[in-house]
Amino acid sequence: MKYFAGVDLGGSSAKIGLVDPSGNILKQDRVSINARSQFVNIMTLISHLLEELHNDTPGELAAIGIGAPGFIESQTGILLAGARNIPNLRGNSLTDFFKDKFNVPVFADNDATCAAAGELEFGIGKKYKNFVLLTLGTGIGGGLVLNGKVFRGSRGFAGEIGHVCLDPGGVWCNCGSRGCFEQYASAPAILRNYKEKCKKRGSRFPENISTKDIFQLAGKGEKCAEAAVEEAASAIARVLGICINLLNLEACIIGGGVSRAGDILLKPVTDKIDDFAWSHLRKDVEIHIAQLQNNAGLLGAAAQVLERLSI
Repeated sequence: MKYFAGVDLGGSSAKIGLVDPSGNILKQDRVSINARSQFVNIMTLISHLLEELHNDTPGELAAIGIGAPGFIESQTGILLAGARNIPNLRGNSLTDFFKDKFNVPVFADNDATCAAAGELEFGIGKKYKNFVLLTLGTGIGGGLVLNGKVFRGSRGFAGEIGHVCLDPGGVWCNCGSRGCFEQYASAPAILRNYKEKCKKRGSRFPENISTKDIFQLAGKGEKCAEAAVEEAASAIARVLGICINLLNLEACIIGGGVSRAGDILLKPVTDKIDDFAWSHLRKDVEIHIAQLQNNAGLLGAAAQVLERLSI
């Protein structure tokens, strides 16, 4: 039996799994990462765990897929920029180390692009040939599937939807621009907006409140929470409307940690998209919460292998 590995590189840990061609996770584990560790030490730690999983699993390791935050050059696997939480990854090839160690094809891609590949191969995206995926979390990422294939652009960087400008005079973003989508619908943005509304209206809130708590409060009718969710939903709808008008999509899929709010987020987004998309293009476009959820990173990293090699 052939299987392939998915490596989901996060800011403080890496999730590693062995996946069969149908998307079944045969084995998986996680390893903590010290953000200050040198590149070779991080890669060695991950490869040791992958080797243990591989040695404990019958069959053939056919290829390895790696997903990580940042701008990754498709041909070389070099992480050119981004990955602020693991700075020593920058300037290094994420693929060469594993090619030398395991002697199999290795691919690396941006984590949100991987998530789109995962939904296309194993998730709700199997039903569509043209869709956009948003990953809403600490930041906002995006992935595009056009004509049944992941669209990466000329250098592999397409899909940076989190930095679509919604307000040129708006909130400053970490990327150096102002008014980026990420500043209005990411988890920190929703939290900041909620606290600002509470302060303005003289309402109390716990200092340790989370974005999850805000969605729960909105579901119970708490006014500041409802307003914060409505504003985030409006920003999401505006960006999805732009994507629908530009790309004539069949579906829009919302993933990432924020998407776990489910219908509390999905309903206002769906209601508002009509304000931003032309009716002829909006017709029959379906809006979904991503299916893979907690395994999106791992399965997405592995799915790019299927996509690129047609295993």
